[in-house]
Amino acid sequence: MLIAARKMLPPRKAAKAADSGSNPLRPSQIFSWHSSRLRTRWRGMGHIRLGDPPATRKWREVVALLDEHDIPIADVTRGVERACDKSLAQAVNDPAFVEALWLLLKIPLASREDDFQSALAMLGLKTPPEPTLTDILAGFVDAIERARRRGGREVTDFSLIARNAAISALQSLTFERAPSLWRPTVEDERTTIATFASTERFGELAQRFFTNLLQGHIQYFLDREIPRHIGTGGMIRSVADTSYFEGAVHRHCQETTLIMRAFANDWLGKNRFHLGKDLTREDAAGFAAFAFTKVRRELSNRSGLSH
Repeated sequence: MLIAARKMLPPRKAAKAADSGSNPLRPSQIFSWHSSRLRTRWRGMGHIRLGDPPATRKWREVVALLDEHDIPIADVTRGVERACDKSLAQAVNDPAFVEALWLLLKIPLASREDDFQSALAMLGLKTPPEPTLTDILAGFVDAIERARRRGGREVTDFSLIARNAAISALQSLTFERAPSLWRPTVEDERTTIATFASTERFGELAQRFFTNLLQGHIQYFLDREIPRHIGTGGMIRSVADTSYFEGAVHRHCQETTLIMRAFANDWLGKNRFHLGKDLTREDAAGFAAFAFTKVRRELSNRSGLSH
């Protein structure tokens, strides 16, 4: 299956829009990075979808919410997660997801090494000497594909959501934190990426990743249901309202995952700095398991639905 980068906004505008409630971009829409090298072929045995919206009582509750006029977005997003929780619960078993999170932990450390290219190669990222951010992201895509094949897994829609969530998190935050008074150099990009090795900056990166992941998962199911409810007298009365609705979902996901900052900060401080661990993929999977528990709990707390 060929996954091609779409034509997008310039990087700085894309990064700004990613945090804007007025014109949010989905994770898969944020990366173009000036280069066709980011087009990659997902090879393998086939492609597994997360599935159509489930024909269950919980999903019928979501459908009913879309037909209401003044229903909080928190109730809709929580309803989606309740109805489709199985695919999210299995994320820690998805090698592409685990690899993406592990690379977000390791790439900032690699950027502090004297030989950046060799340090990236140790992580499975093939890049030219003095790699640009575009080179790193292209290597990121290839590394996730190799991880999926090592695990003997077929491509899943959740794998793609996780891949896009991680890449857009690293790309958008790097552009936001890079110098803004001049065009960032390769060294500027590398220095900026290195800051995400600190506990505070990793907290930001982890929150952005889980925001993108949660929104991608929610929109995956809503995008196939919402067109049936445009103009029916519910919360989405016109096509224009879908942009507002997606912006509201984005903001809700940002607010829901805010708890990730402190958690990621403390987790990294304990495991890497206090215990002195060389963080493994198993550590990343363990971190994700706790993170999903916190995100689910926060979704429940922010919703008026019965739990």
